[in-house]
Amino acid sequence: MDQFTIKYPGDKAGLLNKIKSTIGDKGKLAGDEQQGSFEGSTPVGKFEGSYAIAGDDITISISKKPFLVSTNRIKEEFEKALKKV
Repeated sequence: MDQFTIKYPGDKAGLLNKIKSTIGDKGKLAGDEQQGSFEGSTPVGKFEGSYAIAGDDITISISKKPFLVSTNRIKEEFEKALKKV
């Protein structure tokens, strides 16, 4: 399992809305402002994982991802999504 942590000092309810809109119609998000899970798909395959929020740290665990997509690439997409305010 791949894991990474992102700092996000902003509003956590807003954060969940951003994650939901990033996943969009291609996936789903279940959880609250402390922890939950998500799944979605890309043109090269599905991905699944979970998140845990502690203070300003969001720890993302990827349990399934397309072979061709690196964990670093997924992290970049999350960071990009969180910067959209």
